[in-house]
Amino acid sequence: MKAVITGSAGRIGRLLAADLAPACECRLIDRRRSDQPTLVADLSRRPPRFGLRRSWEASFSGCDRVVHLAANPAPDASWKEVARHNVEVTRNVLEAAARQSVPRVVFASSNYAVRAAELQLAPECYEPEGPKLDSSCPPRPLTAYGISKAIGEVLGRAAVDAGRLRCFVAVRIGCYSPKPAGAVEFRRRWVGPKDLASLLRRCLLADIQGFHAVYGVSGQSSSPYDLSYTKELLDWAPEENAQDYEGHVEPFGRGVARDAVSVSEGVEPGRS
Repeated sequence: MKAVITGSAGRIGRLLAADLAPACECRLIDRRRSDQPTLVADLSRRPPRFGLRRSWEASFSGCDRVVHLAANPAPDASWKEVARHNVEVTRNVLEAAARQSVPRVVFASSNYAVRAAELQLAPECYEPEGPKLDSSCPPRPLTAYGISKAIGEVLGRAAVDAGRLRCFVAVRIGCYSPKPAGAVEFRRRWVGPKDLASLLRRCLLADIQGFHAVYGVSGQSSSPYDLSYTKELLDWAPEENAQDYEGHVEPFGRGVARDAVSVSEGVEPGRS
């Protein structure tokens, strides 16, 4: 399998590239250089109609999958920032994938895309037997960042409905870090590296078509998300659980989101 990973220099990009190697040929794209062979490109700039060999779209040629992680991941980012680095970049990536006949795009969406729906069910949704958000929940964002992720999901669904992509998987990623932080909000939405890597791998390999929204969280019972559809669709189950770290407190500033919410892509603000 040949896969493009955008935002490959971010935390999740590095995690996925390492997990897929050497079984997969990964073509890495980011706005910054890394210790891996990476095409440095600004994905907010649309490829020219001519001279494809010299544009970043050439990396999509002959690929089987695109994993689109590139974005400004700051939950408090302004609309101006996310309009360019999230919405415009996602539109350009989907256009390039369609033109190059890439059959599937896996998109790093976020729990912020459904935050209003979560708050409507809170606090009962944090109880083990309480109501949970399932994959049929439409986007209901509250912030510019969440809106940008919701737009990404809608763009992907439109590409599938129009027959320009065979498959689009929106992964509503929770709070990624090696270990869960002490804040209860973070722990509810936590996803560990083993679970996130295996989930993204199944999004790439599963025999599926069409549009799908799945949740990227680990197995803690306090999670507000219903993983039933995610498990069934992808033949996947989480192996990590924030409750296994009940005594662990990770100070903020060590790879953990400052406000105990989502750092879904792990890319520095303003970088693709």
